[in-house]
Amino acid sequence: MAGGGTGGHVFPAINIADAIAAKWESEIIFFGTRRGIESVKAPQAGYEIKFIPVAGFQRRVTLKNLTFPFKLLKSMNICKKELSAFQPDIVIGTGGYVMGPALKSAVKLGIPTVIQEQNSFPGVTTRLLAKRADMIFLAYNEAKEYLKGADNILVTGNPVYFKPVNEKKSDCRQMFKLNPELKTVLVFGGSQGAATINKAIKEIVIDGKIHPSFQLLWQTGQKEYEIYKKLLEQENVQNVATLPFIDQMPKAYKAADFAVCRAGAMTLSELMAAGLPAILAPYPYAAADHQFKNARTLADKGAAVVIKDDENLQGSLISAMDKFFNDETYLKQMAQNMRNLHKPNSVSMILEAIEKLLGIKRN
Repeated sequence: MAGGGTGGHVFPAINIADAIAAKWESEIIFFGTRRGIESVKAPQAGYEIKFIPVAGFQRRVTLKNLTFPFKLLKSMNICKKELSAFQPDIVIGTGGYVMGPALKSAVKLGIPTVIQEQNSFPGVTTRLLAKRADMIFLAYNEAKEYLKGADNILVTGNPVYFKPVNEKKSDCRQMFKLNPELKTVLVFGGSQGAATINKAIKEIVIDGKIHPSFQLLWQTGQKEYEIYKKLLEQENVQNVATLPFIDQMPKAYKAADFAVCRAGAMTLSELMAAGLPAILAPYPYAAADHQFKNARTLADKGAAVVIKDDENLQGSLISAMDKFFNDETYLKQMAQNMRNLHKPNSVSMILEAIEKLLGIKRN
């Protein structure tokens, strides 16, 4: 497995790895960097990880780009050595610059490769490697137009792998120390948090702009957690539960009635799986504005509202939230539209394609 840097690349890799491990007797290793979230999450999931020094190429002029060729070459050498020793049946890339050296090395060694691309606008590494991959799994049909010339494309959706949540909505709320009777807004900004969303939510909460029948479950990110925790205590704010990171996201989705979040590809796929409508504030500096493109795909289908992360974020967020607060029919219809977008068999489609590619005999 090769993919890293952000949760959006790492969690699909872990989900696919877990599904492979459940279906077949297997040995699985990850490639990643020491800086990326994969350095923590892959071992937590029970997988060995091999570290490579590769770093992304900066789009602006910077001295860091001078070291890029050397880190890439060293990473290629490490990948070739590890792959030669491990002798894998397949190398699966899930995006990010980590994927590049691993898949390029696998192609040179004659090892089958597949790419799982989460976004409606494929990342640069995917676009560079697509023609050499044996198969490409896409989350969105719209991504095909950017991969012209690539063969063996299959639109599967993103590999969301939720264990069933058997608890009631009220029980999930209590698990997060929330009022079981109040409707709940889930606020999060990805694995690292989102500073601008946090700031806007802080002002909304302090100003008392949350509807009295609603409460907040707020993932702040580790970096800003202590700041907001202390502030809420000082202001004696009620009906807001803060956490640096939510490990039990399926239960958080179950507890919530709608979300306020970024528009990363895996976030959106999880929202679809949970049937949870959302107010999306795409990260404005995402490569090729891919988060906005992801978000528009959902908004066009009536499953989400898209707002800009700009100087008017707080006002835009209040306006969007008011609609969710005050129109129950609107909220329920958005939830149904979100559920309709979910591809529940995405993981099985990926496994079946891998099975066919490798000629694995069915049990």
